[in-house]
This record gives sequence, C-alpha cells and structure tokens, in this order.
Amino acid sequence: MRKPRICADAGEVVRPVSISLVAMGVAAGALAVQGWGAASWLLTGVVALLAVGIVLHVRWAVRRLGRESTATQRSALQAERHYIDVLRSIIRHVDTRDAYWEGHSDNVGRLSRQIAEQMHLPDERCELLGLAGELHDLGMLTVPEEVLLKRHYLGAEEFGCVRKHSKTSYDLLKALTMLQPVLPAIRYHHERMNGSGYPEGLVGAQVPLGARIIAVADTYDAMTHDRPYRPAMSSMTALSELQRCAPSAYDPACVAALAEVVNLTAVVEPKAHPAPGAAARTGDVRPAPAAADVHSV
Repeated sequence: MRKPRICADAGEVVRPVSISLVAMGVAAGALAVQGWGAASWLLTGVVALLAVGIVLHVRWAVRRLGRESTATQRSALQAERHYIDVLRSIIRHVDTRDAYWEGHSDNVGRLSRQIAEQMHLPDERCELLGLAGELHDLGMLTVPEEVLLKRHYLGAEEFGCVRKHSKTSYDLLKALTMLQPVLPAIRYHHERMNGSGYPEGLVGAQVPLGARIIAVADTYDAMTHDRPYRPAMSSMTALSELQRCAPSAYDPACVAALAEVVNLTAVVEPKAHPAPGAAARTGDVRPAPAAADVHSV
C-alpha cells in the first residue's frame, strides 16, 4: 500500500534533477556548436552520464524501499495472525466456562465457511468468513459471567447488556487489516431481514451477506445443542425452524446452503405470519418457545 507513495516521492526527486541535467547538457551542446571544441563535448558526455547515473540510482533506491515496505507489511500481517490466534484461544477458554457453550465459536466458524463455499463465494472470502464466525462473539467477554451463565430467561436490562456484544466484537477487531472485508459481518450478525435485529435494525439488502451467513450458522448451532432452558433440537427440526423464519428473519439462500451443508432438506408449510417474537434476534438469549431466531446470543 506504501509503494505508490514511494514512487510519487521518487518522481518528485527525479523530475527536477533530470530537468537541470538536461538544461546543462543543452548548454554544453550549445557551447560545443559555437566552437568550444572537445572540452565542451566532453562536458556534454559527463552531464549525460551523470543524468543516467542519478536516474538509475533513484530507481534502485525506490525498488529497495519497495522491498522494505513489502517486508514490513508481511511482518504486520504475521503479527495480526498471531494476535488472532491468541484471540481464538481466549474465545475457546471462554466457551469452556459453560459446558452448554463449549465449541460454539468453532462450530459457527466452520459452518459459516461451509455455507459460503456452498454459495460459491471466492475462496479467500470463505476463509475470512470462517474466521469471522469464530470471532463473532468476542464481545461476550464484556458480558458479566452471572448474565452469561444465567439458567433462565434474561430480563430487559440483562438482554440490553448482551445486545452490545456484536458492536464490542467489531470495536476489538477493527484495527486488524486482514479482517477489514468481514468486519461488517461480525458487527451485524444479529441483524434480521425484516429489520427486527440489532444493533441498527438494518433491513433486507442492507444486511451484509456475510452477516446473513453467520446468523444462520450461529442460530443453527445454538438450536442443535443443549441449553440450560431447553434440550437440543434435532438437525431437521432446527432447519425447519430456520426455513419457517425465512425470509422474514433469515436469507433463504443462506438457509438453503446450510441445508446442503448438513445434507438435509426440511419440508415446512409456508407461513405468511410467523409466530409473535419470531425473527427478533438470534443467539441463545433465553428464547421464547419455538422461535428460531431467539436461540443464539
């Protein structure tokens, strides 16, 4: 990213030097034409060689700076990868605080990547969405443990605390260059297609595709694992619930891709009006019964 600036700076040096040397060369040539003889021609040759030498030296310096810049960028990316590995370890440790949540972040990352692959997104995008799925709940580190481990429905104030986690995850990760393409997916993975999600109540296409993918992966994994307030659903039941809440809450294309990933094709009767509270939120926040989108925090 620094190379264009380096080249621009080099150009600012080369241009005036070259112009000066050309002027000197022209002057020397004029003297030669007027009879100053071999000395003036020699001066002309020296000036020309000097000009070529300076230009070549500047080009070498620019290339060297470019190589150093590339090496610096590589070192920065390696440092970011190390930082992300540390964050992964922290998240896994947090997941183990409660047996009900253990493995959730890894599962969401894996499902997000597989859904993206099923939707034929570019390979690099799929890998980044998998990483975003692993890190999507990083902000839960700021949620008090007594709230996170509560064994019954959350109150309004407690849920308000939990709602902040997606933006907190974004804030903790936004400085990382390699995650820039998927930061919106992390920030908005609790948005819903009908505008009933959070943090901003985005509607339809306003919800980034990556966020829609993580939302489906997050909710499916939550529904298919035990929670303190309800047993795990079967894969077929969870998929049927996701289909029932699409397109009001979930992107039907993402749900269809999930069905391919888990090798299931649920059949549900289309409903014009989902049950009250359906599609309001995902994650496992002490849900109202039978609403898919309230099963993940």
